[in-house]
Amino acid sequence: MVKLLNRYFPGRLFVLLVSENVLILLGIWVAVSFQTGSMKIGLFTYPTLFAKAMLITVICQTCLYYADVYDVRNLNSRIEVVLRLIQALGAAALILAIIFYLVPSARLGVGIVETSLLSIVVIILSWRVLMEWMNRAYGSGERILLVGSGEALRELTTEISARRDLPIKIVGLVPESEEFAGELPLGISRLGDLDDLGRVIEEVAPDRLVISLRERRRQLPLDLLLHHRMRGLVIEEVSTMYQKITGKIPVESIHPSSLIFSDGFQQSAWRQAWNRGAGFVCGLLALALCGPLMLLIAILIKLDSKGPVLYRQTRVGKDGSTFQCLKFRSMRTDAESGTGPVWAGENDPRITRVGRILRTLRFDELPQFINVLEGKMSLVGPRPERPHFVEKLKQQIPFYDLRHSIRPGITGWAQVSCHYGATIEESQQKLEYDLFYIKNNSFSFDLLIMFWTIKIMLFGRGAR
Repeated sequence: MVKLLNRYFPGRLFVLLVSENVLILLGIWVAVSFQTGSMKIGLFTYPTLFAKAMLITVICQTCLYYADVYDVRNLNSRIEVVLRLIQALGAAALILAIIFYLVPSARLGVGIVETSLLSIVVIILSWRVLMEWMNRAYGSGERILLVGSGEALRELTTEISARRDLPIKIVGLVPESEEFAGELPLGISRLGDLDDLGRVIEEVAPDRLVISLRERRRQLPLDLLLHHRMRGLVIEEVSTMYQKITGKIPVESIHPSSLIFSDGFQQSAWRQAWNRGAGFVCGLLALALCGPLMLLIAILIKLDSKGPVLYRQTRVGKDGSTFQCLKFRSMRTDAESGTGPVWAGENDPRITRVGRILRTLRFDELPQFINVLEGKMSLVGPRPERPHFVEKLKQQIPFYDLRHSIRPGITGWAQVSCHYGATIEESQQKLEYDLFYIKNNSFSFDLLIMFWTIKIMLFGRGAR
């Protein structure tokens, strides 16, 4: 497990990412050596050759990422890996062909790129097979002992069971009393009572202790836990572990004190000034670069349906203040005349033909760069909601108003992590991701979200 931005990622994901960059360079070296007839050609010896090899590596790696080759949760078979790998390197070949046509001096030589891509396919497939064997033989993962009971513990075990990519093994559970012994999550063995915790720790030798006690006073064996903590055993609350593996804060099972006394939620003056300055500069650049595209969109909207090009909608921003959020109109002008405010649904009949394309590509959000220039929005943050829904959701979802502690964003952690929220349950899930972002927001986190947003825009995922 690797901790990045206060979240756990499978260690093998980073091993794959780093090692396959090296293997791509190796594939290029094999191709160069094959074409020249000498294995003594060194990529690092010739700066120009190395720069060209790095260009091919970056393009190949980007295409591998966008083909979901590193989405280890959803890769179900070797055949699927092969298909995605071929798809990615096919896209890389097309991109490189365009670059070499425009910049002939960037070529390595006749046939070298083609041979390189073939070498890369063989090398990476062989490496994936080897990594899979090593994971089965030596990748038992971190051993976790659960202590306590409750819904939060059940949610954690469900999440771990559903994540085949996480190298985590739950060795068992020690309920806090006989009263809760019957609440064991499915497939988890009971190893004793709380009085037996010392013996259980010695017998199973866990790497991590995850605690979820309903009543800590007079129950938590502090001396015992301190003893094992000093010997290197990692001990943490169930909500902390849940946040690290899911990237969200469980609002139903977390206590207000956990938010008050936890790390994070830094909203320093420097951070706010940086967000404002970066947003203003990026907003200007985005409007300048997207100007021709926005003009084309405006013309298409006018040709497709009657009504204004821009749609102004009241949204709730920082500290609960309202502002006029700008979007390209993607629905009929009378979309809510008979229903009042409602969420968009799958295949919503109110959406125009051009509007459906705009929503799929997220191009309907482009005018919001004007809101960024005005200081009403940021590039990254919780998506602003309409006042009607905010009042409704505040009454039904705990901590919902906390998402208004920072400026809303054009994109956000919830947008790249889950689908469009059109129900109370989906809105609660989005809030859990938003709270995680607010707690852990940073410049590097923003860059990660924007990078993932590009992928979502290219493939139109989660749009309605």
